Amino acid sequence: MAHAEADDLPPPPAKKKSPAEEEAEKRRKKLTPGSLMKGLIRSGSGDATPAEGDQVVLHCTTRTMDGIIVNSTRREHGGKGVPLRFVLGKSKMILGFAEGFPTMLKGEIAMFKMKPQIHYAEDDCPVTAPDGFPKDDELQFEIEMLDFFKAKIVAEDLGVVKKIVDEGKGWETPREPYEVTTWITARTADGKELLPSKEEPYFFTLGKSEVPKGLEMGIGTMAREEKAVIYVSSAYLSNSSLMPQLEGLEEVHFEVELVQFVQGMLLDESKSIFYDTRVDNHGEPLEFCSGEGLVPEGFEMCVRLMLPGEKSIVTCPPDFAYDKFPRPANVPEGAHVQWEIELLGFEMPKDWTGFTFQEIMDDADKIKTTGNRLFKEGKFELAKAKYEKVLREYNHVHPQDDDEGKIFANSRNSLHLNVAACYQKMGEYRKSIDTCNKVLEANPAHVKALYRRGMSYMLLGDFDDAKKDFEKMMAVDKSSEPDATAALLKLKQTIQETEKKARKQFKGLFDKKPGEISEVGVVEPEVNKNASDATASAESASSTDRDADATKAAALPREDSELAFEEERPGLLGRIWPSASRIFSSLGLNRCTIL
Repeated sequence: MAHAEADDLPPPPAKKKSPAEEEAEKRRKKLTPGSLMKGLIRSGSGDATPAEGDQVVLHCTTRTMDGIIVNSTRREHGGKGVPLRFVLGKSKMILGFAEGFPTMLKGEIAMFKMKPQIHYAEDDCPVTAPDGFPKDDELQFEIEMLDFFKAKIVAEDLGVVKKIVDEGKGWETPREPYEVTTWITARTADGKELLPSKEEPYFFTLGKSEVPKGLEMGIGTMAREEKAVIYVSSAYLSNSSLMPQLEGLEEVHFEVELVQFVQGMLLDESKSIFYDTRVDNHGEPLEFCSGEGLVPEGFEMCVRLMLPGEKSIVTCPPDFAYDKFPRPANVPEGAHVQWEIELLGFEMPKDWTGFTFQEIMDDADKIKTTGNRLFKEGKFELAKAKYEKVLREYNHVHPQDDDEGKIFANSRNSLHLNVAACYQKMGEYRKSIDTCNKVLEANPAHVKALYRRGMSYMLLGDFDDAKKDFEKMMAVDKSSEPDATAALLKLKQTIQETEKKARKQFKGLFDKKPGEISEVGVVEPEVNKNASDATASAESASSTDRDADATKAAALPREDSELAFEEERPGLLGRIWPSASRIFSSLGLNRCTIL
């Protein structure tokens, strides 16, 4: 019986840009050549720079073009000595900071010269200039990047932010009315000790205001044995028995290690039952296959740890319960769920030992069909696991004659290409290419493998390699010519649009000296759309048994997937656009330097 492959399944819906991303693009268009320039005072360490979602910690001194200091965080310049904190992509900040911070290394000191429209004189500037601030003047901002790290946003207004120092164990986190055991120290933002370390840990119950509100919120996101720094602003520094005197403090940094927590049940707590197999499943036990996405993730994780006959109460946070799974009508969004589970028994996966070749192929087809369903539902990790499970078992299968060998080889190639399809959907294009190569090593003329690999090359921006694969398709199989021609046309359009966009996007930006920031913005996502259209066209070649009408329909664009480019070290332009050196060389602009 023939089964549809993952290539024939409908694509998941395209990811839409968030309002924050759209706003950032709109603001970035306000940059003009020379409006923001950077001079390096002291080099930083490493090669990592802040990314969206990172919290940056820095000192800032603002001067006029005559060198007069108008504002500073440093004590020696009249400041309080408290560094500034921003979360990139979340915090409100002037445009020059939003564009300049992601160019800095840890420990770096740099001077940013900004035109008024890039700092507080920007139209609709999200932050207000301090009283008496010369916002209509060109200014110099001396920035020292003290630190940056991936931030866990605890409070939406960024009043509570967490930095994970050491990951914890497990997935469960404490909440009301859990009793927690913690080691805690606290300092002001300028380093003054408020709560020294002691020989015994602290014990308190969440929800009883025994610690400041912001600290309690942060601890509520921690796992057992996790170590973290929780940054709490004044709005969340409520008085408590732990720290009764916090008035006048702008910010406190808590260093926390969560040792243990246990559940404390309120006697008057009401519980509503939303599902009971004894009632809702006709009295029959619940049966499901592990790894198929049929039950919430937290439910399956815990059942895997149970023994037959064991009874357990499983308490699960919303992101492991029904926030990412079809929600029962009587379970509210964001609800923590408690399951009472009795494991009656389980069956081990089938062992193919003693199976005939046909029985093995039939069982493999069943597993592959499950993978196709998961692929259709957008559960690419689970789908990939199903395909890879069969491939692992295939290492122990040995066909007895040429006919069985041909069937086996075709099935294995199909599974490899389905794995490549999953990698492609997950954005791991190099792994997709490597998986296609496993098929092409045995059969260099495999049309579907060439097509899939060509699409992955296109998504990486390796246009020359993509072209070679599409042209080879036509050379080895004339019947694939319509699909290959459509892909080559899309590839050509992509390159033309890329070059056209480059001339427009980077016009006037090549007369700046090295070290200056003058880019108007990153390349608009039209390149991505073209490559994605080509990818959708490529998907139509996956099925070798389609008819002519299906071929024509499948060649049309079907999705808008995001185009990801490989990082290249020469600079930002090279990281955004790997083929830039070839294109700009043809334009005579190959000696320009852009920060």
